[in-house]
This record gives sequence, structure tokens and C-alpha cells, in this order.
Amino acid sequence: MTSQTKTLSEAIACQGISVRTTNNAEISFETAKLGRLWQKFYQEHMGKLPEGEDIYGIYLNYESDDLVGAFDVVASWKVDSEQAQQSAGDVVAVNIPAGKYLVFSETGHMPNTVMNAWEKAWEYFHNPDCAHSRTFDVDFEHYIDGNLEYGQVDLYIGIN
Repeated sequence: MTSQTKTLSEAIACQGISVRTTNNAEISFETAKLGRLWQKFYQEHMGKLPEGEDIYGIYLNYESDDLVGAFDVVASWKVDSEQAQQSAGDVVAVNIPAGKYLVFSETGHMPNTVMNAWEKAWEYFHNPDCAHSRTFDVDFEHYIDGNLEYGQVDLYIGIN
């Protein structure tokens, strides 16, 4: 597991499907929404994307922090800015803003790899000696080469 600071110089336009949830809801199978979101994304959208398309899981509209409060998650793919303005049906347009991020990279079987990256990020940010503070604006997962079964995920956490 590695982490490094990166600055995105330009926003990334994406579109995809969205749910609103909480970390507390995701603990229980009965109330968890993220697994169903990604299953729907895989079934309804993945086959329409070019092979190897980069996939993004975008976290935004935080009510508060990672311990309490709701947030939106968008299972998405990158588009040019003109395509993003042509959202329809349950597909939403969202921009990953330019800015400073702390990136946690993991490789392995999904979704365990993603959960491991988030656990490392939470552990890092909850450490009293943490050198960064989260913005709770936009965070995102970047699935390298669009592989949602096995591969690399880079977890970008927005920092001040």
C-alpha cells in the first residue's frame, strides 16, 4: 500500500449512476447500497463502454465527515465536457474538481482491494499525527483500465 500527494490540474468530467448512503448503512447487508449500485453499473453500463475504459467511484455532497452523515456515490466513467451535459434518465453528470489529493493505491481482487484502500485512508486520517486534513468536498476511486474484478485502484482523498 502506497500513498502520495497529487495535484489534479484540470477537472475530470464524468457521468454515471448515483446513490446516497452513509458508512453506517454500508455495514449491514440489508441497508447497504454500494454493492447494488456497482452491480447495476456493471449490468447496465459497463458493456457499452470501450474496453479498458477508466472507471471512477466518486464520493461527494458530504453531509459532515466519514463517521456520521450521508454522502452521494456515483459509479461513473470519464466523458468529455460536452457529453457530460447530455445526461439523461438515471445517468448524472459530475465533475471531479482540480485540486490536491492524497492517493492510496492498492492492487488485488475487488471489492476487497477498494475496502482495504479506504481502511488505510481512514486509519491515516484518524491518526493524531496525520500531516493532512480532508476537505470532504470530493473523493474518488480510479479503477485503472476499467477492471472491476482484479486490478489496481487509486483512492484519491481531497486534502487542504
